[in-house]
Amino acid sequence: MTRRRVLNHRGFTLVELMVVIIIVGILAAIAVPLYTGYVERARVTEATSIMGAIITSQKVERSRTTRYYNASTVGEFRTRGIDITDTEFFTYSTAADAADGFTVTATTTERFGPEVGTITYTKTPDLRGTWGATGSILEDMLPTEPG
Repeated sequence: MTRRRVLNHRGFTLVELMVVIIIVGILAAIAVPLYTGYVERARVTEATSIMGAIITSQKVERSRTTRYYNASTVGEFRTRGIDITDTEFFTYSTAADAADGFTVTATTTERFGPEVGTITYTKTPDLRGTWGATGSILEDMLPTEPG
């Protein structure tokens, strides 16, 4: 009778467990990079959205005062009607140049991830505006319209 109990034990074999572990490992190896890419793309979309608000405020400032403005702090942007206090992944700045243009820059913070990158929008008198990126931020993550 004891012999019969030993033979009737049910459970998983070592081979079955190893197959399941291998399958889960393969799925994780595929899913984690995809998820990371989606998260990074969402963060870049948030940054370009805020940059769009800054670009619009620059155009409003230009129509009111015939010049663009410089800003690099939360308070300076808040006086222009842009609230960037909740942004965690980028810092923003804008610089006007003497040639009647401006540049808006979003620089990654430590919360974004280990790689540093920037997104820039440059408006010059002879151009409509151009987007650029450096570091881990890819060009295909940026808006397709010049702005």
